[in-house]
Amino acid sequence: MLRNGNAWRALPSEFGHWGTAYQYWNRLCLAGFFDFLHDALVCGDTSEAAAADSAHCKVHQHATGARGKQNQAIGRSRGGLNTKLHAVADLLGRLAAKLVITAGNVSDHTVAPALTGTLRDLSLIADKGYDSSQFRKQLEARGCEPCIPSRKNTRKPAPYDKELYKCRHVIENLFQRLKVFRRVATRYEKTDRMFLMFVLVALSAIYEARGLFEPL
Repeated sequence: MLRNGNAWRALPSEFGHWGTAYQYWNRLCLAGFFDFLHDALVCGDTSEAAAADSAHCKVHQHATGARGKQNQAIGRSRGGLNTKLHAVADLLGRLAAKLVITAGNVSDHTVAPALTGTLRDLSLIADKGYDSSQFRKQLEARGCEPCIPSRKNTRKPAPYDKELYKCRHVIENLFQRLKVFRRVATRYEKTDRMFLMFVLVALSAIYEARGLFEPL
């Protein structure tokens, strides 16, 4: 399902009824198992630098219309309905902080304080979408050095390390590896928590393939 993006109803019969399989994963999600997995995927304060960015995930037409007041994190942008995946990766490509999922029309600098709130004493590399004097002050208050180029219309551009900025590719590489999995590249789930579940399972597969899991 993760690799090919097939529907729940298309599960092979040897896995049992598709509804039973769905409820099993749904109950694991509600029970907090994937919260535990999310914590395990965050590397902690083990790097001197980290890179932040976001990626749009196209929302399939069947992912809309969740029943009740469930969180969906779906918004309309120029490309149609999208969900935005926000992440911070260290220089090895591991999560440096927990993922954040928002609607596709939410700007990066709006989410930046929540995304990077746990980071301490490192250099944060990010593109111009994170350029904000208030955000820079928040980073500096936690001992972090912003490596963020200023926008073109900024009167007094802030200095940044251009050589270090080249390391921003680590977060782009992470998104590229995630989007190899079709169920991450296109969102098929109606709720944001179920979509996040598939993202975390994809990350686990990436960590396992690259030997990034730390010994317990």
